[in-house]
Parts: sequence; structure tokens; C-alpha cells
Amino acid sequence: MSVRNIILILAAVLIMAGTGLVARSWLAGQRAQMAAAPQAVTQAPVKKIYVLVADVDLPTGSFIKEEHLTWQVWPDDKLHSSYMIQDQTKIEDLVGAVVRRAIAAGEPVTSSRILKPGDRGFLSAVLRAGYRAVAVRVDATSSISGLVFPGDRVDILLTHSITNGDAQRRATETVLTNVRILAIDQKINDTDESPKVGKNATLEVTPKQAEMLAVLSELGKLSFALRSLAKDEEELKRIANSGEPLEEPDPERGTTHTWDSEVSRLIWRPSRNNQDVVQVSRGNQTEELRFNKK
Repeated sequence: MSVRNIILILAAVLIMAGTGLVARSWLAGQRAQMAAAPQAVTQAPVKKIYVLVADVDLPTGSFIKEEHLTWQVWPDDKLHSSYMIQDQTKIEDLVGAVVRRAIAAGEPVTSSRILKPGDRGFLSAVLRAGYRAVAVRVDATSSISGLVFPGDRVDILLTHSITNGDAQRRATETVLTNVRILAIDQKINDTDESPKVGKNATLEVTPKQAEMLAVLSELGKLSFALRSLAKDEEELKRIANSGEPLEEPDPERGTTHTWDSEVSRLIWRPSRNNQDVVQVSRGNQTEELRFNKK
């Protein structure tokens, strides 16, 4: 065999060996990248950020309840500095706050959209245009054992004495209906759940009704009769769906009253037609006997 042929054979063997080494090195590199890819995902998990959002539509002027808010996952690349984060905010701290500007369902709740009790401008944000905030004194009985809270609606009853000739009568009348409670200085203890009765309640009324309350507090004893929230919740949903501003029913003058003789069979009822009226009770039956006056 010639020297030339030997050199060619050696060159071919070297080229084949080099090609094999290069291919083996490339395959090893590909296997290393594939093995490292899952490890990179495991080592850097994506952190979920929860932002406080409205669970229902909240019109302007409505009071916030715990069921009105919820936490929602939010992309961190779209996280605004004014959003309330789960690690930094508690929902119970916002209960009782008032919505300053309407918040749609699913929209983040920010401090600029709400006002907490005690914040400057809280009452002015709650009050509707043309209304006044008036404080009246209450006790355990008049405030329904201390279980009247801001946002509730009540009827206001007046119990007082009336002089009719020589007779001293007592009566209770409903003077105002559907009055909204703006604030009351009472709290519920989270441990023993015992109500702490406040001494003053702040009511939302018209200017004329504010004057009436000032006089009523001097005439006799004021009491609250709590109204059902069913109608108010229905009205709130209607307003939220329509997008209108908060329009709540106006407080009105009451039309009913009750005399002392209507609740006690033993109290004499004065005559209206120049007659004396005597009520005779026999068991569960009551009969009126009328006698002409001399």
C-alpha cells in the first residue's frame, strides 16, 4: 500500500472521530437544557396577589357591609399603588364606611372611593343634598336595646302627656317615618357579643324635620321603631342596575297615634258627643256604655 493511501485512510478516521465527538457533545448539551427547564419553573413559582374588589355594585352614599367585598387575584404588572392588598388590609376594618364614588362589581376598592367613620367629610358624604344631620338622645329602650346601627331606617315615636280639660291623658304618635340612621355611638364587643348602648343617634332629615325634632325632644320621650331592610335592599339593587345616583325614600310625617285608653281597659275614655263613656270588660269582651251628661 502506498504512503498516499495510508495518509488518506488516517485522515478519514480522524474526521469520523471528530464528528462523533462533536455530535456527542451537542446531544449532551440538549439533554442538560431539557433537564434544567422544569427545575427553573419549580425554583421560581409565580406569587399570587389578591386585591380587594366590590362583590356587588355599590352606589354613591351606600354603607359598606362585609358581604359587599371580596378578594380577587390580580396581575402584578397591572397593580396600582392605590389598590388594597390582602396582606395589608382587613375587610372588617372597612365595614361601616360609606361609598364616596360609585364602585362597580369587580372593580378594585381604593381609599379615595370610600370614607371611614371619623374621617373628615364622612357625614357630608353620607348626607344627601338638601338634608341635615341631627343628633337626638337615646337609651337602651328607645334605641331597641342598642341594636340600631348606621344605615338602618326607623320610625320615630313620641310619647307625651296631653291635658284635655280636667283630664290628663297620655298618647303615643308616629311623628316621622322612614328616617335613616347616619351614626350612633355604640359598638358590639366581638368577644361576649354584648351591645354597648350609645347615648346619641344622628339622623338624616329635612330642614323642617330638624326643627320638628328639636321641639319633639322637649315635648316627651322619643323612641325608635326599626323598619325592615327588605324594601331598601330591593331599592338598592334597582338603583345599582340602573346606574342612577342613590335615591332613597324621603322621611315623611307620621299619620297614626294611640291613646292610653286604647291600650288599657281601665282608663276612662272621654266623651266626644256630650256623653260619658264607660268601658265594661267581661273576660275577653269589652262593652261601651254611654250616658248623657246632666
